[in-house]
Amino acid sequence: MTKRTIREGTTRIAVGIAVGLSITWLAYRFHFNLASATSIHLFLVTAIALRWGLLEASIVSLVSVACLDYFFTQPLFQFYMTDSHDWVALVTFESVALLVSRLSNQVSRHAREVEIHQLQLQKLYELSQNILLLDQQKLVDQQLADLILATLQAKGVALWNDYDLHLSKSGTCEVTDDEVRSTYFSERNEDDPLTATSRRVLRSGTRAIGSLVICGHSLDDASIIATASLTAVAIERARSFSAESSAEAARQSEQLRSAVLDGLAHAFKTPLTTIRSSSSGLLEMDTLSGAEKRLVALIDQQADHLNDLTTRLLRTARIDTVDLKLKREAIDLTQLLQSSAEASTQDLGAHPIRLLAGTKHSTVWADRQLLEMALFQLLDNAAKYGSSESSITIDVQEDPAETLISIKNEGSFIPPHERENIFKRFYRSPGSDRKAPGTGIGLSVVKRIAEAHQGRAWVNSGEHTGTTFFLSLPRTAKEM
Repeated sequence: MTKRTIREGTTRIAVGIAVGLSITWLAYRFHFNLASATSIHLFLVTAIALRWGLLEASIVSLVSVACLDYFFTQPLFQFYMTDSHDWVALVTFESVALLVSRLSNQVSRHAREVEIHQLQLQKLYELSQNILLLDQQKLVDQQLADLILATLQAKGVALWNDYDLHLSKSGTCEVTDDEVRSTYFSERNEDDPLTATSRRVLRSGTRAIGSLVICGHSLDDASIIATASLTAVAIERARSFSAESSAEAARQSEQLRSAVLDGLAHAFKTPLTTIRSSSSGLLEMDTLSGAEKRLVALIDQQADHLNDLTTRLLRTARIDTVDLKLKREAIDLTQLLQSSAEASTQDLGAHPIRLLAGTKHSTVWADRQLLEMALFQLLDNAAKYGSSESSITIDVQEDPAETLISIKNEGSFIPPHERENIFKRFYRSPGSDRKAPGTGIGLSVVKRIAEAHQGRAWVNSGEHTGTTFFLSLPRTAKEM
């Protein structure tokens, strides 16, 4: 209790006693009897209890008993009573005064608590409304700290966001940056009544995402918890908005890149057609010498190969921009793998293909063209990043739920943190451009085709065991 509080309490008691004495003198002057004077004093005690509190009302009630005894009971002007009825009356008065004072004090305290609670609810409502108006283009953490400070009328606010590893402060809060962060790491909620400082862990579900420290506030525990919840929701909302904006930007970027690839592929088609027509015409004329004929035949062969690559590039560029409609058919997987390996011979170079015995007599229901495209991308990827002249192993495993195709190369390694990213469109691992040229599209196409078949695509990799890509296809019925 502070000196100011003691001084205010003493002043109230003095005023109450003075009013009680004044009422007693007036009642005696106008010849009131004991019952009338008692009623007036009871009213005074009740009013003091409602206005100031139980302590002041109790002290004034004792003074009132003394005044009533001195001025209104026989013998007068003495603190003594000869009539037992007077004793009963004054004891009853004091009991009723104390009871009424207590009840009045409880009613008054409850009214104040309700008023404070309504005020805090109003502040929380205002805070929630203002959170919806935060500028998502600017740093949300600092806006939140300023908003909590102004709305809740606190002395200071500190906010730690673990997503961005960022600390924001507003006002004056006598806690160090390490103390704010330690609240998050220790996941411990604390309150310091002496400094009116509360520390709360911010959570999204059961996961801690930051911490909030509010200094010099007058909020109850429920309001502090509500403030922490609103802050956590605001941080998650800002993060979702940022992710959505990034996703939209990435989508637009991918559309632009796809359009560029599509345009380039079409641009290649015209000169390729001219080259192929010219080389084929020269060969049919049969007027060239042996060396010239071999060179023109090589030009024709490579132009045909380049035309195939351009066609694949067109299909690849478009595959993510349309909804894939599968044309399922029964496919002999062993035959398809063999034909895909033979068709990719020129791209595989010196890498021999090993087709394991487990691939015999495997049949899947799938879209042949899309599955061929996925296999080509996996074989091409294995050849590009495998060690020189190392073998590429193709295997197929079956279980009651799915058919699993695996393509393994030797000599390459993909770190664990890169294994999800490499399936993203246009993504290339750091340093991969020094090993082999590429656009970062192929593996995203594989994943897209697998998902279109309600399957999966993933990778396992070891520094000494090489890299294996997996493509799973569900053993679905034809009607699917």
